[in-house]
Amino acid sequence: MKNLNRTTLLQIDGQPMPVPTGSPSINFEDVESSDSGADEMGVYHREVLRFGVLTASLEYSYLTNADCAYLVGLLAGKTTFQFTCPVSGTGADVTDTTTRTCYCANYGAALLRLKRGVWRDFALEIKEC
Repeated sequence: MKNLNRTTLLQIDGQPMPVPTGSPSINFEDVESSDSGADEMGVYHREVLRFGVLTASLEYSYLTNADCAYLVGLLAGKTTFQFTCPVSGTGADVTDTTTRTCYCANYGAALLRLKRGVWRDFALEIKEC
């Protein structure tokens, strides 16, 4: 099994990440205060604390031992990091990116073949600080 290609559209601290084998999920959500909600008349009132907070989920159906170690190494010992990911733009291809200060909420994988060092179902969940 060969290592996955790396892309500059996904980066941690300026280091390119392997291209996910699944479709990356990149979401931007607003954070509302606890005062937001519907009143007695059913009218919803929004008090937004932050607009467009990034959440990204990346999935790899398989990784070599080297790719797995590379990804884990990008996160090792870091409470936060600069995460770069694609955003929609005006071009036909996705080339625009955004970089935000993020943290890794969780990651993990299952070991598929012990002797050959093949990992499966590796998932990362990255959230903006």
